[in-house]
Amino acid sequence: MKIDDLLYGPQGIKKSNSAGKSSASSGGVDFQKMLEEQLQGMTSGSQVREAAPMAPIADVPPALRVDGISLSESAIEDLESFGAALENKDLSATDLAPYVDAMEEKVAGMLSLREQLPPGDQLSVLLDRVATATYLETAKYRRGDYST
Repeated sequence: MKIDDLLYGPQGIKKSNSAGKSSASSGGVDFQKMLEEQLQGMTSGSQVREAAPMAPIADVPPALRVDGISLSESAIEDLESFGAALENKDLSATDLAPYVDAMEEKVAGMLSLREQLPPGDQLSVLLDRVATATYLETAKYRRGDYST
């Protein structure tokens, strides 16, 4: 196949630009016209909807927020200490019990604080995540995963 066949057709006749333009109006698709129709339909038919109002932020005492953040940080520090204690091969499983007891107290405290927060509060979500991670470690210990 020759390049000339693609450009000029197999008969060697050069197509004119006017023939290409008229073919769109004589049965071909006029993309410019379709685009204009679509744009007209969008501007006249669609309106911007008003955003749904945000839920009002519940009044949570600042002391409660500070307690929740402090308790979360303390639980994370306990988890880090527990992890360091697990790396110490000189400690037996019974030596880890004080760490686990402290973490269980933190879980109970976080769950108690969470009950005082409105549902969907960001601090409530944080407390849930930290309490879950902490509880999982205490459950592993109680189940015997760390006994040697």
